[in-house]
Amino acid sequence: MHRQGFLLGIFSIGGQVLLLREIISSFNGDEIFIGTALFGWLISVAMGAYLGGKKRGINATILFIIGAALVPITIIAVRLSPVFLSPVMGEIIPFGKAAMLSIIAMFPVGIISGWLFSAISNRGIDPGNAIAVVYLFEGLGAFVGGIVITIFAGNVFSTLGFALVLTIIVIVLSLTSGKLSNIIKLSIIGIAAIIPAAMAAPTLDQKCDQLKYKGYHVISSFDTPYGHQAILEKDGHYVLMTDNTIEDVYPDIERFENRFIPPMIYEPDAEKILFIGRGEFYPLVDTSRVTFLDPRAEISRRLSGIEIFTSGIITINDDPLRYFARHDGITYYDIIILNPGALDSYKSSRLLTAENIIKIKAWLKEDGILYIPTEYDTDRYISPDIKPALSVIYKTLEQSFNHINIWPGTMTLFFASDTDKIMISADSVMSLIVSLGYPTKSVTPEYLYDRLNEMKTERVMRAAGEFEQFNSLEKPILTHYQALYRSTAHEFDRKIIHGILTNHTWLYAIPILILIFFFMSRLSDSKRSRFPLFLYFTAGAVSLSFELLSFYLYQSTAGSLYSEMAVLIGTFMFGLAAGTWYAHRQDVRMRIEQSALVLLLAAAVMFLSLYQSVGPREAIYFHVCFLFVTALGTGTLFVGATNRYYAIYLDNNRGAGYAVEIAGSAAAALLTTTILLPIIGVVWLILSIAGLIILAVVGTLRDNF
Repeated sequence: MHRQGFLLGIFSIGGQVLLLREIISSFNGDEIFIGTALFGWLISVAMGAYLGGKKRGINATILFIIGAALVPITIIAVRLSPVFLSPVMGEIIPFGKAAMLSIIAMFPVGIISGWLFSAISNRGIDPGNAIAVVYLFEGLGAFVGGIVITIFAGNVFSTLGFALVLTIIVIVLSLTSGKLSNIIKLSIIGIAAIIPAAMAAPTLDQKCDQLKYKGYHVISSFDTPYGHQAILEKDGHYVLMTDNTIEDVYPDIERFENRFIPPMIYEPDAEKILFIGRGEFYPLVDTSRVTFLDPRAEISRRLSGIEIFTSGIITINDDPLRYFARHDGITYYDIIILNPGALDSYKSSRLLTAENIIKIKAWLKEDGILYIPTEYDTDRYISPDIKPALSVIYKTLEQSFNHINIWPGTMTLFFASDTDKIMISADSVMSLIVSLGYPTKSVTPEYLYDRLNEMKTERVMRAAGEFEQFNSLEKPILTHYQALYRSTAHEFDRKIIHGILTNHTWLYAIPILILIFFFMSRLSDSKRSRFPLFLYFTAGAVSLSFELLSFYLYQSTAGSLYSEMAVLIGTFMFGLAAGTWYAHRQDVRMRIEQSALVLLLAAAVMFLSLYQSVGPREAIYFHVCFLFVTALGTGTLFVGATNRYYAIYLDNNRGAGYAVEIAGSAAAALLTTTILLPIIGVVWLILSIAGLIILAVVGTLRDNF
């Protein structure tokens, strides 16, 4: 059980994290699908655990081999799925379709993972002891696997490449017995198989993208710690794809001029300009004035062999949030161009929080300009679904700047400054562009005459002032309004998303259902209590809610969730193992579930008190410690519930308690950051989780196990 439990941890976290990475990168970099994907994972694991408890006798080795083979197969299927979901390359996948596919994609590997848990624990005589031992060693294996994935996936191997390596490792270790000769023989075979798999992975990545982007030549396909990249070429046009979304095109004069020329009209003598994004795709006349800020240095290396791309540009390879959080007191910019791209994810909208705008302003000169080009079309008509998003951006900028101006058009442009030079008349703008000295082809005086006519500008400014909400770290509402805006293009999305996000009365059903479960669990017969099932549910719901909140806050303050997700999950699993080990050593007559709940409550208080004061450099340590403490309490609570639930009936389904815990986690995965976070905010979400913990504490005080 020890060896197989450890291997289960490696397989489980490997399959889970690699599939999550692929789902994020295939569905336009939208980490909101982490919630829906984890829902699918947890539900499938619960199903597998329950089935494994009912159908005993299936060989764990066979399950390991099947599951290991399914990981790369599923990753390839997810990567190619956008071809069938949308006919247009780089188009945002409809939320309903992407959410459903993200759930389904987790089922094959998830069911095997849950089944393996029951299959391994079925080998023990004492159910409580067997379940706790498997839970312990699964956590240890997951911790080791998480560290390895963080180090190698995205840095040495791509997601698909590491999936091939994982497959070989799991198969080899599952076949390894305790004999030294067998271990040495299979280890040699495993190493010999990993080397060609690692060498073949880049070619396989490129072949997959070639199938995905038909009609284009795939020059390069690779991963960075921030996502999946592909460089495409067709008829002399080059495209940079980031997580299945078109980030840049060369040549594209209209895109270039809309991103650079407008702020320079207001500040023609700007000496220092900072652009957030890659610079190779922009045919700049004077590169000495512009500095580019982007953490993906690998893109520059891949483009260096193509002569047409701009060379000699100044690039700071750092995450924008980390960069803006530590002003050096020396560097100040005349213009900062914040280019967030599509605002469909927290990864993009984190740049447009009130907290980050304050940090950006510290890098501007006193009369400097913050410029934000967006993809909203307000040229001829402003739909009701665009207005909230425009207003949120406007109100967010208004928290820091005295003057905000908006240019309507197919790309709506925002300008913010403490001086009124961005508020000059349209006639003045047209005269200034002539004196700019740059021969514009798209943003011309004639073009601006139509774009900046009084009716259009008044209409967009009026729309921007209709709402009072602003985007913040505590309540990231911009992503929800972006989802509402996207949903209008698809009838199914419109009905589902509008129903969930605009009508909040259904939220009251959540505490009502929890209270019903609580009271029903206390309606016990004279021989045993069903209340441990509520403790299982609490352990799952609380731990997963905190895990997702930690993911969100880490990414929103420090950097790449895509890269660090494995170490965060691995640390959590290590905490589960430590909690399980500690609890398993205690006398079964001790009420360790009460200590576990107090620890979880303390973690909630700590999190609520400190999360806003954690800086980018300390973030990884803070969240690692927080997740470890949370998992420590969860593992202890799991063992406490197991001791009580299986105290009398030893032959009870050994997957039942595990399944209830997973069901609680699945509910949290679907609700926490996907739906509840932008509606009620971080503070109320933490307080709600604390309320569930207190309810469980009350139950333990009044229940006779």
